[in-house]
Amino acid sequence: MRLYRPHSFFALLLTGFFFVSLPLLTALYSSVQILDGLMLQSIVAVYRSVDMVTTTRKIAELLQDEERKARVFNVLGEPAQLMEMNETHQEIVKALEFLIPFNSDKELEQLIKELKLKENYIITALNSVADDPDMNKNEQEEVLSIYQDLSKLSISIVKSSHQLMIDEVRALKQKVNKDKEKLIWQTSGLISFTILFIIIFMALISKPIRQINKGIERLGDGDFETPVDVSWPRDLKALGRQLDWLRKRLAKLDKEKIKLVAHISHDLKTPLSSIKEGVSLLHDELVGPMNNDQKEIVGILDKNCSKLQKLIENIVNFNLAQARDIPYEKHPIKLDGLISEVVSDHRNSILARNIQLDVQLVPIEINGNEEQLKTVFDNLISNAVKFSPDEGTIRIKLKKDGKRASCLVEDSGPGIAEEDRLRIFAPFFQGKGSEKAVIKGSGLGLAISKEYVHNHNGSLRLLNGKKGARFLVTLQISG
Repeated sequence: MRLYRPHSFFALLLTGFFFVSLPLLTALYSSVQILDGLMLQSIVAVYRSVDMVTTTRKIAELLQDEERKARVFNVLGEPAQLMEMNETHQEIVKALEFLIPFNSDKELEQLIKELKLKENYIITALNSVADDPDMNKNEQEEVLSIYQDLSKLSISIVKSSHQLMIDEVRALKQKVNKDKEKLIWQTSGLISFTILFIIIFMALISKPIRQINKGIERLGDGDFETPVDVSWPRDLKALGRQLDWLRKRLAKLDKEKIKLVAHISHDLKTPLSSIKEGVSLLHDELVGPMNNDQKEIVGILDKNCSKLQKLIENIVNFNLAQARDIPYEKHPIKLDGLISEVVSDHRNSILARNIQLDVQLVPIEINGNEEQLKTVFDNLISNAVKFSPDEGTIRIKLKKDGKRASCLVEDSGPGIAEEDRLRIFAPFFQGKGSEKAVIKGSGLGLAISKEYVHNHNGSLRLLNGKKGARFLVTLQISG
């Protein structure tokens, strides 16, 4: 037997709504049934009580009426009185028969039987007087005295009927409490099923949404290799296929972009190499001696050729850093040693400007690409040197933070303007502080550094500081 699976997201929502509502509807139906039962039982109890009270009181009144007629008959001896007394007797018999369905109590049943026997005895005895006029008056009075017992019995029947009413009300209260407890347990169980269905359908509904969300996040992060796979329902699965088509298209465009940049950089490097070679020949005066103005022009050409070459290399490196499908060689690296080496490379610039260095390095080994990590710290430290004033201070602090290594690079320069903080890692972006720099950069250093750190599953962040720029690099420690 194949389980039902909704073919669309809308059908899945409707199915979830149905299953979530089903226990609540069941609880509502059960509550209505219980309330209907209690209402019916209450109505029956009220009518029974009214009928019982009315009947018992009627019996007491009929007995009084019968006694009055019997005593009149005993005095006058008229047949009409006897006939009326017999009619009253028949009404009493009918009233006693009406009480038979209420005889759930043995005490009441016994009282009714006793009253019935004594009342029948009186009627029989008085009817025999009509047939035997010579019956002793004392015997007649003795028979009529039984009505006192009947009066007491009728009072006892009224009291017993009242007690039956009280017992029935008590039983009704007990049933109400029992049904209330039953309803509470039943509702609690059904609410538990409702919560269970909510959890199940939330998981079912959120699963394809999460798959789509993760697929979009991967595309946003530049991961064009992991396929976008949505399991079901059918319409969201079709959307997943469209996203996967977009992934393949973006992957193709990314590769074409890398190829284009590689071709352009190659086409630029060839004439640039020729220009540099020509500038070198002029600088060495192999084509003849030069005056001072000519030497100055050659120096400007050489400087800008180097700058252009560096810019081309940065563009190539930035595109390679964004290419997630290119494997990078990784091996154990002593991070403290690598940072010390980068600091040594900038030692001359630091000494020339009398900048104070505060370096605190803890021995840490990570698994990574040495060339990329060296580029990261070289960019950060070179920026710190570039923007720090003469006789300023640069702080570099490497420490362990759980299973991760964190390196803080801080300078005492002008810092980064608030409006530039969100765009500081954007390609080719140069903040306001770069205008004051002695050597103007390409605006790709931080963008490349962030991509390289991302390739190592780390993070590069700009921290808030009272003065100067503060960059924090976080990398995962080996093992």
